[in-house]
Amino acid sequence: MLSETPGTGDLPADVIALTIEGGLEKEDVDRAMGLLDAAFARGGKVHLFVEVRNFTGMPADAWLSDLRHGLRYLTKLHQFGRVAIVSDQSWVRAASRIESALLPFVTYHVYRPGQRDHALAWARGDVSDPQPPALQVTGADGQGIITIELNGRITPQAVDALADTIVRLGGEGRSLRLLAKVHHYEGFDPALLLNPKYVELKLSLLRHVARYALVGGPDWMARVAALADPLLTMDLRYFPADEEAAARIWLMEMNGKG
Repeated sequence: MLSETPGTGDLPADVIALTIEGGLEKEDVDRAMGLLDAAFARGGKVHLFVEVRNFTGMPADAWLSDLRHGLRYLTKLHQFGRVAIVSDQSWVRAASRIESALLPFVTYHVYRPGQRDHALAWARGDVSDPQPPALQVTGADGQGIITIELNGRITPQAVDALADTIVRLGGEGRSLRLLAKVHHYEGFDPALLLNPKYVELKLSLLRHVARYALVGGPDWMARVAALADPLLTMDLRYFPADEEAAARIWLMEMNGKG
């Protein structure tokens, strides 16, 4: 079923927001293409926000209608602007990335459901960066616990912000404790290997952080934490995603390496 996305506020005239849930019928495809036709007729760029939930496919007549319209739009690719695809299915996100790579002039940015608000803001033109910050400092309390949330791919900009926070708080003479909550990890930008801020961050951790709790993330992070802990001057421990409370208690215990 296709519907215009609720809760998107007053959209600019050049932005179309649609939600696809379950299957798509030919009437749904024709309706979506009618909205695109009307937007293209106004001239200028057309920006799309499409939220796909539990997509189950299309019957043959819907596929044929989609193909027919798609071929017609090959002459209008230059009019596509920001295209944001949000989906709860990894195969839909992967297919969107492949389609984006195959179409000249059109770049899709693909998002998981937790990134929906940022995706909509980007499609609307309210924010300039297509991806939300993957590494965010979400808390720094009076007990010296810095809370970090990781959701995506680590960029040099994210490392800069974290390094600045650790250096600033560590410079106040505190013995810092780091709580890293890993929601989704997509690796890091290779440019970090050449970024002096990345080296500075590692040194800051050694100088200022007494304990580091890693909460959630893929299973291999637990193995890495266990291997690295004996090599570090700070304490490092991994906790499953549902044991954040235990991680906080451990962070405030006496440091066993000092």
